[in-house]
Amino acid sequence: MNAKDQRKLCKAGYTILRRHDYPQPHITFKSDINPDSWKRYGDNYPSKAERDRSMKRLLTDDKTVED
Repeated sequence: MNAKDQRKLCKAGYTILRRHDYPQPHITFKSDINPDSWKRYGDNYPSKAERDRSMKRLLTDDKTVED
């Protein structure tokens, strides 16, 4: 999925999430408010497992997808 596709999804009301490991485990997102840039979702997580559990909870929403 390229940036143009991501923008279309955001404008349709979707939120796109992405997992990161460096420098600390964290999640970034794009939404209708910021369709052109990734923003950090919350703070860093103490471990990848904790980040993954949070990601699993977030992905239960029908309008949330993972990149």
